[in-house]
Amino acid sequence: MAPSKRSDDRTTTFKSRPGMGERKLLPVTVLSGFLGSGKTTLLRHILQSPDHGLRIAVIVNDMASVNVDGALIAQSNTVSAKTNKRDGGEIFVKEKVVQMQNGCICCTLRSDLLVEIAQLAWGEQLFDHVVIESSGISEPQQVAETFTAELTQAMIDAEGMESEERDTFTQVAELGGLKSIATVDTMVTVVDAFRFFSEFDTAEFLQDRFSKDEVPDEDQRTISDLFADQIEFANVIIINKVDVVDKHTLGRVRAYVAALNPSARIIEAKYSKVDVKEMLNTGKFDFSEAIASPGWLKSLHEMTVMDVNGKKRAAPKPETLEYGIGSFVYRARIPFDPLKLYRALEGKFILLQDEMEGDSDTSSTSGTGGTSLITSDSSSEEDEGRMMETHEILANKKACPCFGGLHRSKGIFWFATRPHQMGSWSTAGAMLTLGSEMPWFCTVSQDEWMADEETVSNIQADFEGEWGDRRQELVLIGEKLDSERLTKLFDSCLLSRAEMRKWERVMHDKTFSREEQNEKLQESWDDSYWAEWGQAEIGLEEEHHDHNHGYVRNH
Repeated sequence: MAPSKRSDDRTTTFKSRPGMGERKLLPVTVLSGFLGSGKTTLLRHILQSPDHGLRIAVIVNDMASVNVDGALIAQSNTVSAKTNKRDGGEIFVKEKVVQMQNGCICCTLRSDLLVEIAQLAWGEQLFDHVVIESSGISEPQQVAETFTAELTQAMIDAEGMESEERDTFTQVAELGGLKSIATVDTMVTVVDAFRFFSEFDTAEFLQDRFSKDEVPDEDQRTISDLFADQIEFANVIIINKVDVVDKHTLGRVRAYVAALNPSARIIEAKYSKVDVKEMLNTGKFDFSEAIASPGWLKSLHEMTVMDVNGKKRAAPKPETLEYGIGSFVYRARIPFDPLKLYRALEGKFILLQDEMEGDSDTSSTSGTGGTSLITSDSSSEEDEGRMMETHEILANKKACPCFGGLHRSKGIFWFATRPHQMGSWSTAGAMLTLGSEMPWFCTVSQDEWMADEETVSNIQADFEGEWGDRRQELVLIGEKLDSERLTKLFDSCLLSRAEMRKWERVMHDKTFSREEQNEKLQESWDDSYWAEWGQAEIGLEEEHHDHNHGYVRNH
């Protein structure tokens, strides 16, 4: 179900600055999408449209890339540009914009973005709306977080800020953050229907596709992960270039988008021609709902009850059923044998692992930061230790009966050798990222959960038996997934009954410290293929203030 319309946000007023009167919150629409998806064409369409009658300010990543008619955008570096009146509306364009050549507004330039929006909200010229065209490599969630009070304060606390910039931040913080003067109205993501599946079925990193000027060395994000992030966080998704794909392909694309983000408004378009009222002054974006979890995880609770061979069964919604697209949840209350899981995934995914900062045990050939990439396939003695080529891994995954149709998965997992840390699992296409974000709740006192009564109740609902909330819980989405085969595969990676008894004896031995428990368990089960995890602390709200895109690539 789509988020409720937050019309109150658009009528709320704020005291802009001392000596100035009250103003309405400035609504902001953010355009995201890969290079070539039609994002800039969409911006041009918004500016040229006579249908909105709004005074619009525009913040773009690279002004040179916006080939908009000079009659609409005045080439000016002043705070407000000339206006062009169309049917009672006026278009204002601010070319003094955040420059993206040396950073991205989702991380290094978020402070610049905050200042730009604050100046627009406080400026002498009143605007009805702001449209931000983010770069193709930006994560929309990070852009939206610029509006939170927490991020504003974190930036104030950071070193190296210019005094003038600090003054702006201080004034914004005193008002309660950027959200007190401006509001995210709509998050729009544009996807190219023709390239949709190739963006998932790739092993490319951003560095492989973009220049070093656009993507710094420390940014080791993958194309498929970023593509999924852009779809999952939006509340309006435009499937563009529908005229260059056949009806069946378009149906598959739409079904995948609906499965990944069931709450979003999905619009099909040619040449980015969309009703601008779907993107401006909608008041429908809800940050708290968007950040809670990917929509397709929520959709598991919104399955359709259908009659299958005379029996009632929960099934995906009809739009996904038509194209064989659906979700499957794997659950177990037994830990994985690390080596068995490694063998099950080996050669089928490019595996990126979060590792401890400064860990030098895992060899690397390029990059800096915190992951190791495992692509070797040692199915025969002759091939032992051979590093597989990327095209081999992609072909292996595509041919795999279990993972061939898998496009996205997310969840948590439990390693026998790491009984105190919750493993995090995420795939997008052939890229699989594993790491640890926090301890299992059962391993720390309830006082450390720092949660309200409702959250505590939800956490406790995951507890079962002696081992608390430790579990395997993986949600997989794809085309014609064989749930029985996947279950059998993952079950084969669990400890056997005899192994579980052996594991429990170690855990029951109170003479062992946690470190000694881990060492004892690693003597029994080979953990050497996996990078070490740092000791994370309980944190119910994900932090993005330092937003590091670094990885180690051992390809």
